[in-house]
Amino acid sequence: MALQISSSRRKLPEDRRTPTNFEFGYLEPKKIRPGRCSLRQALSFLEEHKSDPDEVGSAQSIARRYKLDVKRVSDVLSRFSIFNVERPKSLPQGTAKKDDQFSAKQVSGVVNHGVYKKI
Repeated sequence: MALQISSSRRKLPEDRRTPTNFEFGYLEPKKIRPGRCSLRQALSFLEEHKSDPDEVGSAQSIARRYKLDVKRVSDVLSRFSIFNVERPKSLPQGTAKKDDQFSAKQVSGVVNHGVYKKI
């Protein structure tokens, strides 16, 4: 069997730049359908729930604001949470410093059943 080469008249791409790095690793949609939320919105309402779980961060108010199902919002709020880890600027004497890169930095992330995802 011989390899057949087809000649196509289609132009090659002229823009050869690498795509830009997006904040969450992907291009966020401009329009979000009712019943759905973006990663940015999910992180926003998780943060609201952490700061004020009774008023602004309740499942009912979040579901109303983002047009989501109340049961799904309450499931998300029960399974996910936002946390901050702050490392001390200086360690007590006699303690060996293992990691210089994390000293005095703040690490943020989302916890899902004990799995850490850096954001």
